[in-house]
Amino acid sequence: MKNAFLILTIITITLTHYTNAQTGITDLRTGIEILFVTDDDMFPESWTEGEINGEASSLSVSERRRSGNILKIALSKYPISVIKENLTKIYVLKFLKFYNVPYGGTNSNDIVYLTNRGEDEGYTDFYLEQTFHHEFSSILLRNSSDLFFNTKWESVNNDDFVYGNGGVQAIYEDQASLIFEEIYHEQGFLHQYAMSGVENDFNSIAENLFCPHPQFWEIYESYPQIRLKTELTIKLYHSINEEFTKDYFLKFKDK
Repeated sequence: MKNAFLILTIITITLTHYTNAQTGITDLRTGIEILFVTDDDMFPESWTEGEINGEASSLSVSERRRSGNILKIALSKYPISVIKENLTKIYVLKFLKFYNVPYGGTNSNDIVYLTNRGEDEGYTDFYLEQTFHHEFSSILLRNSSDLFFNTKWESVNNDDFVYGNGGVQAIYEDQASLIFEEIYHEQGFLHQYAMSGVENDFNSIAENLFCPHPQFWEIYESYPQIRLKTELTIKLYHSINEEFTKDYFLKFKDK
């Protein structure tokens, strides 16, 4: 009877672990939940009404293990205190839609939401990790920037430059390319989408500090405006935690 009970217990524990892993996992280092399924309370109430009309669908089971592993790597690049003070959970889902526009990711006060439809659709490990850093940087920007950050940031741009009307409008107008091009670097931007607003511009730098595009640090050296924006970004992160220095971010250059 004892052996039978032991076997039953092992099976029960295994099945419970399997079920939990399918709906979500917990990053043991930070305690952050990484969730793969939708739930009734996942969005702020205002996101489900009116013109925002948020929609989502659960992540394909085949993508859950990979997504969890990617997010654990991304979280490992931050001191535990930075995560615990600014983030409560992460959702990785198959589909996100707001304002009738598909989203690759977004964020609320303390939650990051990501989309993953598989590597064949372009949702590579690199893309998913960068998107996490992109969205989390928005949370850190709101929580940590001073009153003059935007002013200092915009002063780096050419005098005649005016940002667009945000990411949604850029997508509507088909001006949301993430491809690195010299025509944008010469104006102080990594890509077209960065020109849609200060926050998206900042996000583009932040994501490349933690998970750099192969050309990012070369561009940093070659284009003074991008270098100044990168230095402002590092300064902000250093104010959040003293571990964040240029040398700290250079560790991720060749990984």
